[in-house]
Amino acid sequence: MAFKSNSLSFATLSTIVIASTFCHVSEANDKRISKTLSSSLANGGWQSIQNTKDPKVMDIAKFAVTEENKRIKNVELKFASVSDGRFKVDNYKITFQLTIVAMEFTIKANEYEAVVTVSLKNNVRELISFVSI
Repeated sequence: MAFKSNSLSFATLSTIVIASTFCHVSEANDKRISKTLSSSLANGGWQSIQNTKDPKVMDIAKFAVTEENKRIKNVELKFASVSDGRFKVDNYKITFQLTIVAMEFTIKANEYEAVVTVSLKNNVRELISFVSI
């Protein structure tokens, strides 16, 4: 019984640590986020992002567009929305794969696939890839 209790405490603590990195501490109590992150930890696989309008997801997508704008010349992408996404937790980081809708010169909307990692140690973000789809 003690082993089961300790395992449950460790799983709960792990979920809270990751949830507080992924979300503000005040949002860590959201059971949906905790449950999703917990199951991702258990199987190391990709999990679908249920709410693409979540402010944290939107913030990561805006980061991706901003970083891409630093890389490219003569084009200024404007973030519009996130149409789909998934994430996985492994090796002290969260990897997000997002389908982002962005406007090019405010004329034409295009979809892009962005991959962003977020370090669980220091919350540093890195744009891995950003491609038109």
